[in-house]
Amino acid sequence: MAEVHAEMEHQALVKVIKINERFYSVALTEKTEIIPLKEVIVEEFLAKGIRKTSQNFIISPQKVQTLPGITDADILQSLQQLPGVKSPNETATGLYIRGGTADQNLILMDGIRLYHPGHLFGMISSINPNVEQTVNYYNKALSPKYGERVSGVIDMQTTDKISNTVKANAGINALNIDAYTQIPLVKNKLGLQLSGRKSLSEWWQSPTFSQLETKVFQNTNFKDFNQNNQFRFHDYSAKINFKPNENTAVSFSGLVIKNDLDYQNVIETDSINNQRMTLENYGFSLNWSQKYSPRLTQKMTVYYSLYSFDYLKKTVYQSNRFEAFKKLNRVVDSGAEINFNSQLTNQAVLEFGYQVLGNDISHLFNSYNQDLGVVLDLKHLYNVTHAGFVQYKQNIGRWNFQPGLRYNFYSQVKVSSFEPRFLMQKNLSESFIWQASYERRSQVLSQVREEAANDLSLENYVWVLSDNSDYPIQKANQYSSGIIFKKHNWLLDVETYYKNINGITSYTLGFLGQNDNNIHRGKGFTKGVDVLLQKSAATWRAWVTYTYQDSQNQFQSLNNSDYFASNADIKHHFTAAFNQKWNRFLFTAGWFWHSGKPYSTINETGDIISYNAKRLPDYHRLDVSAVYQFQTAKGNHFKIGVSVYNLYNRHSLLSKELERQYASLSDFSNPRYEGREFYTLGIMPNVFFRLSF
Repeated sequence: MAEVHAEMEHQALVKVIKINERFYSVALTEKTEIIPLKEVIVEEFLAKGIRKTSQNFIISPQKVQTLPGITDADILQSLQQLPGVKSPNETATGLYIRGGTADQNLILMDGIRLYHPGHLFGMISSINPNVEQTVNYYNKALSPKYGERVSGVIDMQTTDKISNTVKANAGINALNIDAYTQIPLVKNKLGLQLSGRKSLSEWWQSPTFSQLETKVFQNTNFKDFNQNNQFRFHDYSAKINFKPNENTAVSFSGLVIKNDLDYQNVIETDSINNQRMTLENYGFSLNWSQKYSPRLTQKMTVYYSLYSFDYLKKTVYQSNRFEAFKKLNRVVDSGAEINFNSQLTNQAVLEFGYQVLGNDISHLFNSYNQDLGVVLDLKHLYNVTHAGFVQYKQNIGRWNFQPGLRYNFYSQVKVSSFEPRFLMQKNLSESFIWQASYERRSQVLSQVREEAANDLSLENYVWVLSDNSDYPIQKANQYSSGIIFKKHNWLLDVETYYKNINGITSYTLGFLGQNDNNIHRGKGFTKGVDVLLQKSAATWRAWVTYTYQDSQNQFQSLNNSDYFASNADIKHHFTAAFNQKWNRFLFTAGWFWHSGKPYSTINETGDIISYNAKRLPDYHRLDVSAVYQFQTAKGNHFKIGVSVYNLYNRHSLLSKELERQYASLSDFSNPRYEGREFYTLGIMPNVFFRLSF
């Protein structure tokens, strides 16, 4: 009996008091209550299902009711509704966060690194939003447990809960069909989650797909997809949750993302051109969480991720001759990490851990025919990163302090990096919160523009590893400060920031001239202000956001070594949105405007004569969405929705790009460029139907 009482006191934090031989009483002990330090500051930021803490935004995709122009709560498109997040090329995956480029964002799914989280060349995200999951988005005040990139972090974690009953949902829209289920295998001990999504484009080219096709494949010879010329995609995921006891949780996750393109056309009477592309990102992770005591927990993760890009362009002549170009890019990413979290006192937490990360990156550009093969570019590098981190969190009255430090050692370049992080917050009153942060970060791999023949004109970047020669390690510092005001259903969020970066190259941004094939090292800075004003009521919510940004780069021997606007330098960005709920019907609309992107100009010989000195016209569009949902007597939920992107069908010049030409053999040794104009996506309707049971 004594052992039973002792176990009750340990697990339930109660005191068993003996009254007599038959009766006992139970009383609360004087053990200290664990107080979480990561409290939610804003419960509904923009919409239900989006919350904000002192460090990050937390998005629950299945709970997000609706956002303007977004179908089925696309995760990466939803992030673009937040201040300071832009997609200058009008894609879901091309997120520029506070001046950073898309390859500077770390994207995780249960610890698996994602290198291409998109379908249809990034027009939609490849993460099924209907999987039960939590998305943690960071744009500042990053915990030192995160490294590897110098811009934003998007950490997606699928649920660890084991359902007591079978749960499922399935849906269809104009682009794909999907399904997700949770299956309990052993009650409260073992559970299985499965999800799958498959494109419809190989059987049916909907108006939605046709609009995306027109936008994506402009300036290429890809026209009229059908059952012979196809673009298709799919993604699948699985997770097993195992909880042998209350203090132990083990999970195994797997993910497969794949895009396939197969296009063939007759270019002359005696020749057939065929272009094939396979792009895939798959991986797995093993996560183990252990609670040693109410004050000490541990989490260990082992992961593996593979990104592969395979492109082949082949022209076959009837005279038994052929010409071919092949491009390969492969990233193998694997590692392990262990983290400890210790609640030192009611108001103090210590987190620390160790990580070992491996990157194996290679690319090949090969041109060949029936007689000869030429390797245009080949590189294969490997790096191991050892990292240790520590963070201390302390509440003192109205103050909250979070100092931290991360240390990296990169084996490929034999360089160490110390990265201090610091967050300070004070509740000035019940309505006012002020906070400031600083962080230093580094990045050992990045994407650079390819310099080889590629008629596809898409996916023209390859992942490369820093080598202390052509591609240095990128290092960035970010300072931010802001205030949050909440009162009477009003919310005002204002934050200023300044970020500088070293280690960027002219290859990274494609700034090369006709007679200049050297890689120029550079640096840059971004300074800006993010503003959100929101008013909430019982049945409606309205908000406006505004972002001012000044982002500039400087390269050796380019533009007389003077600073010039970066490719992501959109000075002003404004959004006004509104949603209204009537019983089971929800409607939302949003108007988006930003000033023009910068672009470079070339002369008649194809040489760059000005670097991002001119601006495109302003960009704007109106998006709307509407959802109707109801429940049957048996408890099944139905949701029907429609969204329209760019409702008034405004066609704008989206960007002007410089594309390398290969009209003659001399173009391989003397780079020559030609300007290409890309236009925005036209009016794009989409509809969906979803069933949950």
